[in-house]
Amino acid sequence: MNSILSFITAMKQKSSREWCGVCPICGQTREDGFIVILTAEGRARYFCRKCMESGDDIQLMQKVHGLSYREACEALGIEPKPTTTSLLSARRVHVRPRPAHPVQMAYVPPKPEPAVMPCKEWMGSAAAFLVECQRGLETIPEALLAICGRFLTPYTAQDCGIGWNPADRYVSRAAWGLADEQGKDGKPRTKLLLPAGLVIATRRRAGVVALTVRCLEEDRQTKGRAKYRQIPGSANVPFIAGRAGLPLLLVESALDAALVWQESFGKLAAVALMGNMKGLDSDTHAFIQAAPLLLACPDNDEGGQVAWQRWSAAYPQAILTPAVGAKDLGDMHRAALTWPINPDIPSVMEWVPGVLAFASRNSTTYALAA
Repeated sequence: MNSILSFITAMKQKSSREWCGVCPICGQTREDGFIVILTAEGRARYFCRKCMESGDDIQLMQKVHGLSYREACEALGIEPKPTTTSLLSARRVHVRPRPAHPVQMAYVPPKPEPAVMPCKEWMGSAAAFLVECQRGLETIPEALLAICGRFLTPYTAQDCGIGWNPADRYVSRAAWGLADEQGKDGKPRTKLLLPAGLVIATRRRAGVVALTVRCLEEDRQTKGRAKYRQIPGSANVPFIAGRAGLPLLLVESALDAALVWQESFGKLAAVALMGNMKGLDSDTHAFIQAAPLLLACPDNDEGGQVAWQRWSAAYPQAILTPAVGAKDLGDMHRAALTWPINPDIPSVMEWVPGVLAFASRNSTTYALAA
């Protein structure tokens, strides 16, 4: 495997895994403005503080040297894999019909109940943890790469309650208002794990009411962790990006909700229902019902079809507006910005005005005009 550093000139080493230099994309002149971080697997991630470009070593080869995906893989000595973009763009299918409810088992949405909120100790500790995780979002390379890797800006992360926890933390359960647990060995567990990764805080007027961490890929492989880990004591309520009184989009992922809020420039709010309408409390239900226009973008997979059955049963006024040429909005946005550009796949910024215009015509399916 060949290092990406072999293809970039004038890079200076800052640490064992971090290099910096002049951005080969925009040509910014700060010596520490363009950052390359080598991974334990021999791959690399990059980020530019000026043009805000970010990605992995293959994407950098494509952008700088104009190589195809396979050519970039060959230059770096990486085994190419089928990509979501290539598979879905080849299909060029842009309309997913509204799935019908199963005749034999129509879904009946549960009645929303008031949420059970965390205790004051938990909320205070969670708020302090979030403040720590949001420090240095513009200066810590790993935090920048994690946030910009999801096409979010540090400002959006700050605004939406997203932060970065660089390493596992073990804190007192009692300090968070949680009772000790009994371990498998019969001994009490007095510590609470706050895993490393992208921290997503769900907030309400009272403050931080839930914390979810998108765990590091290496920890998922070596420690057997789930992709997302909700911190014990969190309220079981959806994530909201935006404010009341705006058109509203239902999505499955909190990071997609933040991306929609950012790329719509505050014109479209979003609620992440986590697929199975997790914790649809009465306050969130009222927030959704009060929206002047309700759109829905479940994932383009089997789970998304189940989610849409549930969402449409709970909110018959919702208009189905799926992502184009990708599983979800995050993947669609990535595909729209990945070389070679497929003009049939829009970025989220391009997608939002299209679906709002479509929804104003009060239909039930959406297809982007080719």
